[in-house]
Amino acid sequence: MTDRTVESDMPALRIELVVASLPTAGMEMVVAHLARGFLARGHDVGITCIEERGPLGEQLAREGIRVSVVPVPGLRTILFPNALADWFRELRPDVVHVHSGAWLKAARAARKAGVPHIVYTAHGLFETEQWHRPLLERWSARCTDAMVVVSEPLRATLSAVGVDPDRIIVLPNGMDTDQFRPGPLSGAVRGRFGLAADAFVIGHVARFTPVKNHALLIDAFARVVKERPSAFLTLIGDGPLRSAAEDRALTLGIADRIGFFGMASELPAIYRDFDLFVLSSRSEQTSISLLEAMATGIPVVATAVGGTPDLVDRGAAGRLVPSEDAGALANAIVALFDDETARRTLSDAGRRRVVDHYGMEAMLDGYEAVYRAASRHQLAVA
Repeated sequence: MTDRTVESDMPALRIELVVASLPTAGMEMVVAHLARGFLARGHDVGITCIEERGPLGEQLAREGIRVSVVPVPGLRTILFPNALADWFRELRPDVVHVHSGAWLKAARAARKAGVPHIVYTAHGLFETEQWHRPLLERWSARCTDAMVVVSEPLRATLSAVGVDPDRIIVLPNGMDTDQFRPGPLSGAVRGRFGLAADAFVIGHVARFTPVKNHALLIDAFARVVKERPSAFLTLIGDGPLRSAAEDRALTLGIADRIGFFGMASELPAIYRDFDLFVLSSRSEQTSISLLEAMATGIPVVATAVGGTPDLVDRGAAGRLVPSEDAGALANAIVALFDDETARRTLSDAGRRRVVDHYGMEAMLDGYEAVYRAASRHQLAVA
């Protein structure tokens, strides 16, 4: 431990963030924000990946953040995560903060290594739930000092498998509202696809995975185009279902009205080129892309799943539609296409909502408090 102190005059902490890997996706972006934020506050911070580094990990490494890979493959490492335990003994962190996808192996390894504080954050639900997951989560909880969830519905889900609700803390994701803020059109999307400056651009930012439900959005957009032929949909991201989404657009005859952008690094500029942001997910907790759009002052339409209704203040800061209802989603998009005043109202309300409740400093303050309080609930290893 160094003798440096953080802004609050409390001793600096040695913090190790643990994830499976670091693709450019929502949860992983939160981990990146935590690493950068705590480094800026004077803490010693590193990231351990238990599968592979990933593209976001490479980016963070280029920024000078230590990103290490300690593979713990297979079921045997649940019982005997020896390599990871040895790694934690070498690092001697004050806090190991594990994130979804790495909980049991990392928590057991940290406990075996004698790490003083072990914290876990659940960022969302798994797309496929295995029969033994409740057992593993109860076991994981016994190795963990503090458990954080990013939405109230997720606390109920974790409690339902037998985790003591009094040990679960709700701490929403936060974001940089200075980086993502309203501004003039950037041309990042319009220039890429040769669109006119006055084109109505609908945006979506997410990996192409089942939970994000691109199929629903494309089906709804097919209905929108029939009524508003000048609408254009831009899909930012990549993933295993991208080719299926491209095929669906071709089948529906709207491929010329959809731009598949791929991965993008300049997201603040991209959001400023949207007239409307749409999130069609089957499940969400605290969606980072939704926060980014709202912080940029882009009006939003989203499916009413998980933590999204709370995020958009039950509809006051964004339009909500039922999940799996392409007609309702299309109608909401068309209504906002036609109503500039409503878009401006949602734009202002969304920006205020994020600034007031989902700022980066509030998230960092919350986790610092969790780290320092975690020792009150230390438990023996199972």
